[in-house]
Amino acid sequence: MDELAILRDQVAIERRHLAALKQACRATLQSSTDAPGKAALCRAAAAYLAYGGHRLLAQDQAHCLLLRPRVSRADAASHALLDDLESALQRARVALQALESATDPVAGVRDYLDFIDAVLGKRRHGLEALFQMHYTIEDWRAASFVDADSILEERERYAAVRGAFPAGLEPGAGVTA
Repeated sequence: MDELAILRDQVAIERRHLAALKQACRATLQSSTDAPGKAALCRAAAAYLAYGGHRLLAQDQAHCLLLRPRVSRADAASHALLDDLESALQRARVALQALESATDPVAGVRDYLDFIDAVLGKRRHGLEALFQMHYTIEDWRAASFVDADSILEERERYAAVRGAFPAGLEPGAGVTA
């Protein structure tokens, strides 16, 4: 596997882990798990959601910073796409801050998941064409924030949050990454 494939694969794994955690949290929030148990699970989930959310924010912000000066001023559609992404990133910062400062972990996680569904989940930014036209391996290195240490840290954090959930409700139950 070449370096670009490794970088992009790791970013995809991190996004799949966040999606799996989101699904596990939704199931937990809808379950009959007792209130103290739900709060403990949501505290563990909030820590990983914040960690992953900050990584995704940093990656997407780096994409915007690298791409914007390279896109022709005449390409209004691409600039509108980057404007929309930057607007969503600003809203995501606010949502992450609310998650991290929530005094009720259950409500904090629920609100953050609602934000993901309402704002981030509806945006499937078409950056791929811009990556194809404007990105080099150096850009991917700079924007992915992936290195050996970040891979290990993400694996450890994901294993910890998975371990906080009961069997059958853990993120990615029955799914391999």
